[in-house]
Amino acid sequence: MAHLKFDMARLERLNDPGRFDSLPPEIFFSVLGGLDDARTIVEIGAGTGLFAAAFARRAPEAIVYAADTAVEMLDWMRVNRHEVAQGRISPVKAEETSVPLGDGIADVVYMINIHHELADPPASYAEALRLLKPGGRLLVVDWALRDTPKGPPQEVRVSGEDLAALLRDAGFVGVAIDETTLVWHLIATATRPNA
Repeated sequence: MAHLKFDMARLERLNDPGRFDSLPPEIFFSVLGGLDDARTIVEIGAGTGLFAAAFARRAPEAIVYAADTAVEMLDWMRVNRHEVAQGRISPVKAEETSVPLGDGIADVVYMINIHHELADPPASYAEALRLLKPGGRLLVVDWALRDTPKGPPQEVRVSGEDLAALLRDAGFVGVAIDETTLVWHLIATATRPNA
């Protein structure tokens, strides 16, 4: 499967609050069924923590582990995200298919605009499953497989059908794909089974 890595020279683009115009966090909170009971949230591919900060604001009782493979991203968060100093966001150096956190710790794991960068999606989704508590929720948002005025090339995007199959194969249940709510992106949600 083709994949495309983020160009670190474009790091500041990750901090543009205009990203919320096409990727409104309120929609993510809604499809996850709210975050009122969430105490541990993990973002895989957190970049500079723009979405981690939004999740931390929405779930004030939770800690958000912001995992990324790039030290530059984690360093940027430590310097620029006040939520890190407050202990609300914890930057975590991760490998693409390995996040150094315990099994079953997370109420929610999410990945925003990262699927098209994955070299081994099955292993990445298996890791997301490992991190979740039984009954924990996964959110995946990525560029839809359709023409958009910007975004990665079509060959690195995934169809909703293929993403659903990847999640089921990883062991998730209750997989749902929404390809219409967001203009340029698809949304997938899934749950770690209780048993």
